[in-house]
Amino acid sequence: MKLTSWLLVLAGATLALPGLAQQEGEAEEEQAPPPVFAPERPPSAEQEHPPTGQPDPAGILEQDRMPREPPAPLPQDRALMLQLGGSVAWDSNIFRQSEARAERIHTGYVGLRLDKSYRQQRWFLDVTETAYRYANFSFLDFNALNYRGGWAWHLGPRVSGLLSAERTQALVNYGLFRDTSVRNVRTAERYLATGEGEVATRWHLLGGFVGEEVKYSFAFPQQPSYRARGGEAGLKYLTRVDRYVSFKIIELNADYTDRALDPVALLDDGFRRREAQLAANWRLTGKSSLEARLSHLSYRYPHFTERDFSGNTGMLAFRWGASAKLSLDLALVREMAPWVDNFTSYRVEERASLGAAWEIAARTTLRASVGHTKADYRNPVVPLTGPARSDTGAVAELRAEWRALRNVLFNAGWQHYRQDSNDPTARFAGRIVTLGGSLLF
Repeated sequence: MKLTSWLLVLAGATLALPGLAQQEGEAEEEQAPPPVFAPERPPSAEQEHPPTGQPDPAGILEQDRMPREPPAPLPQDRALMLQLGGSVAWDSNIFRQSEARAERIHTGYVGLRLDKSYRQQRWFLDVTETAYRYANFSFLDFNALNYRGGWAWHLGPRVSGLLSAERTQALVNYGLFRDTSVRNVRTAERYLATGEGEVATRWHLLGGFVGEEVKYSFAFPQQPSYRARGGEAGLKYLTRVDRYVSFKIIELNADYTDRALDPVALLDDGFRRREAQLAANWRLTGKSSLEARLSHLSYRYPHFTERDFSGNTGMLAFRWGASAKLSLDLALVREMAPWVDNFTSYRVEERASLGAAWEIAARTTLRASVGHTKADYRNPVVPLTGPARSDTGAVAELRAEWRALRNVLFNAGWQHYRQDSNDPTARFAGRIVTLGGSLLF
């Protein structure tokens, strides 16, 4: 059975969990684990910085635009703290080409963290400035300003919401952006204003507004820059904070900011994105939890309907605390995103990953993960003379973390990545070795 079929079957089963929920009177002696994909930082990793300034090959087009929950309290001693760190990495194939070119990358960063609660209100901020410097290809040097901050507000016990803003900057992945002669930095900004109110016992009404902007420092024809505005509305059935099922409609209207209307190539100047989403987060036992999302996604273009597409996407994640020192994570994901050229209108990516974290000593953790991805390029507007492009990828990673002091962390990592394709120019493989450290004070 295909990964997509497994994903939809398992996600559907997970979304049916309320009927199998534990009774309220059942004893639960252990603390509930956090949501699998919660945006909080794991205690053993103060700050995650991609050593090459670009995403891993697996998951390179993940575009989860769903409004996120406010993060859990950060593992810090005071409300306001400063963070410093750096790393050195060696990437054997910096441009993700069949003919590999190696590079050594130095990074250094400084950041500020705020996490302050007062009565029922909470303010949080995580802002970091990172400098990336490349030994051989210095034209890739850049500084990245990333942040996420907001206000998690409450009006009494039954009405709450979130105001937040976030920004991420990273070098594009040259496995997709093929011009290796230029530096292309992607800047993504996102703004949220959401609210949730209890309308009946265990039933909550959801609503909100969302704004997005994605910009490239150099034109990326297949993934143009855009600016979008929209909103969401739905219902949530909540039995406990770690057990809920929700249904939402999310809609975005976007304008491309670096591309004009082109009737010859059927290139539009904007799009409308609509999603009907069913989601669940469920604690199964004191040591395990499930998170699932099942959506129907559609993209509609105002002028050239030939490029319209729709389909099902989803995510299923399982976390199991096998013991006090060992935890396992399994995730299945299916995503769709525009990818515009003569031979493609959109891209479907399916990913499967398995990870483990083992606390081998009181202050030392070993992490290992493997992942597999498959990407299909669909809906050409010019007839194909051969099969449509299809990529498969794999990534394996091993990472060790040593907390020398409570707020001093050292880490070392090794990663192997590979992509195969029926397009000969899209095949590559390589390795990344990283050494780094961070300080929070």
